Amino acid sequence: MARWVRRVALVTGATRGIGAAITEALVRAGMTVVGVAPNVDKLESRTLDFRAAGHPGVLVPVACDVSSLEKVTELFAHIKSDPDLEGVDLCVNNAGIALAESFLTGDPKAFKTMFETNVLGSAYVAQESIKSMQERDVQDGHVIFINGLAGHRIIPGNKELHVYSSTKAAVTAMVEAVRLELRGMESRIRVSSISPGVVETDIYSRLFDGDEEKAKAFLAERKYLEANDVAEAVTYVISQPAHVQVHDILLRSTDQIP
Repeated sequence: MARWVRRVALVTGATRGIGAAITEALVRAGMTVVGVAPNVDKLESRTLDFRAAGHPGVLVPVACDVSSLEKVTELFAHIKSDPDLEGVDLCVNNAGIALAESFLTGDPKAFKTMFETNVLGSAYVAQESIKSMQERDVQDGHVIFINGLAGHRIIPGNKELHVYSSTKAAVTAMVEAVRLELRGMESRIRVSSISPGVVETDIYSRLFDGDEEKAKAFLAERKYLEANDVAEAVTYVISQPAHVQVHDILLRSTDQIP
């Protein structure tokens, strides 16, 4: 991890859950982390917490809705113009929305929301990140997509996850497409995907229509992954030597069944 010290990472969806855990892990590793979320109030307080804890890195909160191309363009213009940042060396595409919708009976507006954030938002951020790396001749840049086991299979009998799973399947395809395009350019920039199963985060309260008790009951059924488990996978991916590209990590709790 020594080569990442004082370099710039961008983490989307940095406020909660997996994004918050990845942000802290990278700050602990000495990176300058641009933490992105639509609302950065919580990130502002975490900046003070990290400073008080004496972590070697720095958190720089920036508000941005990644589903908006205009806002993403403004985000990268801001990063480029800041002399303490100038560009992105590591991008962690984590922002995502999960809503309980099936294709035949679900709300098309919810379809649009998920595809705009999970697919288009990831594409916008990846494109701008790689452009930033190439403009500064960063040869060891890395783009990581936080995907999911949902992006690798559709579970029979769980139609409420069909639309969400389809957005993650698109991310699976995007990772390979970006990798092939980079190879076509003979670029040394790497791209990776991390695909966890169930992770103990607040995403499940949304899947259960805001029913916190139902979400807690589901997560209490067995021991699932924690956000820090995914953060450690990110650390593993970016710690590999230059000739090693970890294409995808599939991980689930030992107790998870499907």
